Amino acid sequence: MNYTPSSNSSAVEIASVLVVVQASLSLVAGLSAIPFAIVEPGFRVLEVVTILMAAAMFWLARNLRRGRRWAWGWLVSLEVLSLAMTALLSLLPIGTIRGPVPLLVNLVIPLAVLVLLAASDASPASGPRTPAREDVDGPRRQQHAGDSHADPFARDPQ
Repeated sequence: MNYTPSSNSSAVEIASVLVVVQASLSLVAGLSAIPFAIVEPGFRVLEVVTILMAAAMFWLARNLRRGRRWAWGWLVSLEVLSLAMTALLSLLPIGTIRGPVPLLVNLVIPLAVLVLLAASDASPASGPRTPAREDVDGPRRQQHAGDSHADPFARDPQ
């Protein structure tokens, strides 16, 4: 069976991969704050919040790939909140968006995820992305069901 995924499901899958990349970078940031959290109590809260947000993003990316509609909504809200916080931090004179890495992580990835989720037409659960295993092997199993001596690994003559 030839199966070509639609642009909607591929946009959702690309968005989930970008969310996993974003969550991985957040997890690294949270884990790298551990030595500072030993000395400064304020960093303990930031470290825990960052690690929990990374775990939530991994979980939302997994549920987005599974086609859960609520994960789509939560990810849109999370990315809009991320962009709002980035805009707020860029207004402060502390130099948060200085260099290509913060620009990529804080602006480009959230914008790309929002664009991809909008391109998925708000319907990630529009249908199955892959055919069920029974649909793929169904004709072969039915063909060889009566043959007790048929090789189950034989290729179809088609």
